[in-house]
Amino acid sequence: MAIVLTFGVNALWEKRGDKKKTREMLILVRNELETNKNWFKYQEETIKKDIYVYKKILEAKGDWSTIPVDTLHEYRSKVTTIAFSQLTVLAWQIFQNSETIQKISDKELVIRLAGCYYWIDKIHDIIMEEYWKDKKKANTYERDPYKYFDAVMLNKETLYFYERMSSDDNAGFKNVFFYIDVYIDYTISLLDKTGNYRYDMYEKDNEFASFIEARIDSVRNSRMDSLLLKKDTIQIKSENQ
Repeated sequence: MAIVLTFGVNALWEKRGDKKKTREMLILVRNELETNKNWFKYQEETIKKDIYVYKKILEAKGDWSTIPVDTLHEYRSKVTTIAFSQLTVLAWQIFQNSETIQKISDKELVIRLAGCYYWIDKIHDIIMEEYWKDKKKANTYERDPYKYFDAVMLNKETLYFYERMSSDDNAGFKNVFFYIDVYIDYTISLLDKTGNYRYDMYEKDNEFASFIEARIDSVRNSRMDSLLLKKDTIQIKSENQ
């Protein structure tokens, strides 16, 4: 009886230890997803600022007198800056190669995590290949901002890059940021659940679709609020005048 009891206690402690290891590993993965979410946010903001400059340069059409010299210097600095930061996938790699992944009973959660990291990797490659690689090729070596943007207007490859990034037809590239932001947020929401992680995949697919719809509605309402606020501000200014 004593031997059976000892075996039972040891098994219980081992099970508790496995749960603790699993929890600690999932916390590391969750934190890594947050870091990668911020990485994509930084990329999105950086590219948006670049596109703003490209549009201003195209609008000037070579007449740099329409742009203050300090602003032109700032524009040159902006378009020549290359971001070489990388995503982090170390926690995910450790998790994949650990015993922990084998002991997780909720295999669907593992599938969701694998899917999220798959798209993180894919969208990272899209950003690097379709933006940063082309931006680096578009750079010229002129330090003087006037000469720099004169060279831009004469370089067909660089001019095409500016026009492509400024075009509304490029919305597909810009939408990848929205997609990966929603995907990471959804995966984090799954990791934040406590207790039993098992769930029905069909139910979660519907939940994921609802999650995206809610985010779209949120963005739409935010834009509407911004437009209404701008309208009210213009009206107040008009009344004061």
